[in-house]
Amino acid sequence: MADKYTQSAVIEAIKRANGMVYVAAQKLGCSPQTIYNYAKRHPAIQSAIEDQRGILLDTAELALLKAITKGEGWAVCFALKTLGKERGFVERQEIGGIGGGAVRVEVVRSDKSED
Repeated sequence: MADKYTQSAVIEAIKRANGMVYVAAQKLGCSPQTIYNYAKRHPAIQSAIEDQRGILLDTAELALLKAITKGEGWAVCFALKTLGKERGFVERQEIGGIGGGAVRVEVVRSDKSED
């Protein structure tokens, strides 16, 4: 069975929708699952989705950088909580065992009474 849409038509819809599959599907007049199915069969379509999402993410990061540069508190806080985790900027501390494993607790009991 031949595809209803050409690869180039699907890729163009994905580009116009900035990689958002549901919006691209609406533009084509099909279901989002149709685009996901096409992406499984056609690597160029999957690549177009990934490329457009990468561009969208870069654009979001640039907007965040601008907000940080302007000193907007929400942006500074968000960056520190996400990008600054390794420097201790977290709201909660996670404790792990050796190599990220479970924490092992040893209970040491003393038989001597201390009066």
